[in-house]
Amino acid sequence: MNKKIFRILALLVLAGAILTGCAAGIRAESTPGVTVTDDYVYVAYMSNLYQLDRVHGLQVSTFPERTSANLAMYAAPAVQDGFVYIGDLANDFHKLTEGNLIQQVWNFEGARGWYQAKPAFSEDFVIAPSTDRNIYAIDTATGSQVWVYRGEFAFIAEPVVVEDKLIVSAQDHHVLVLDSTTGEEIYRVETKGAVLAPPLYDPETDMVFFGSLGREMVAFDFRTGDTKWVYGEGTDLETIWATPIMLDNQLIFTDKTGKIIALDPDTGVELWQTSAGGTVIAGVTLVEGRGFLVAREDGTMSFYSSATQSGDWTVTVPGKIYRKPVIDGDQIFVSVIDADALIYTYNLAGVPAWSFSPSN
Repeated sequence: MNKKIFRILALLVLAGAILTGCAAGIRAESTPGVTVTDDYVYVAYMSNLYQLDRVHGLQVSTFPERTSANLAMYAAPAVQDGFVYIGDLANDFHKLTEGNLIQQVWNFEGARGWYQAKPAFSEDFVIAPSTDRNIYAIDTATGSQVWVYRGEFAFIAEPVVVEDKLIVSAQDHHVLVLDSTTGEEIYRVETKGAVLAPPLYDPETDMVFFGSLGREMVAFDFRTGDTKWVYGEGTDLETIWATPIMLDNQLIFTDKTGKIIALDPDTGVELWQTSAGGTVIAGVTLVEGRGFLVAREDGTMSFYSSATQSGDWTVTVPGKIYRKPVIDGDQIFVSVIDADALIYTYNLAGVPAWSFSPSN
């Protein structure tokens, strides 16, 4: 993997960050963060958050009203009850009005680091991980800090909310489980490497699954924190950068080299393995009731149905892919870099639809 790609991954939601300060302001390099709602598609990239019409991809609104060289955004926003929540690389966290993004409700300035992760909601709080080694719980109504969890390294993955608890990936070789009302640590699960993506929680079994840069896939009991199994030792497994999926009682994931692996979620025993044919950072994306997508770094995106272990269809997406495609309804939304557009869309048969570039 060349140095440019590693810098992109580092800034994205993966492992650390690269920033250059200069007279013109922030200069940062990453891929667009995408969030999809019933009506809109939000694309966070460089100095703007774009609100697009979901059907046609036309720009509806943008934040901020005036572009600033000191502002950069790459984290996917979170949307709830008519408001949009997003953090930036200027250490600020914003609550915006969904109907008109330039109408800012409040701005939280308590962090001393960047926001690279999509925030999550728990009760009346928005949970915002920061690269300043802290996780902030912010009152959604007032924008005031409710609690802060002080960690040991930058937090760059979206928290997983389960009832009154939070599951948070950490780069310093563990996964945390916190009390969502107080921020107190309940327990932690140690790993062999940094965990860069949100874990997968399975409500049917109360199990949590995650991969790490320590070349492992781990399963633990959510109620107790006890590790149930670890897959990887004695295999040729490489680093894992993304969240696994559960499909037909199979835990499916990819490693960086493009191996697609299915495990028995109860035992960790390998069920089958195939290859995507190239580097995969974005991992596997579930297509509910149908199968899954694998998007390679080089823009090759393939669909695998539940009944097959080979691609049913493949398309070439312009640009390079480092984030999981977003699937909502019958639409696939793929954010890219090194292309004419920031996002490309497809239907579930792989037929291209609209794309969006700020110059359009």
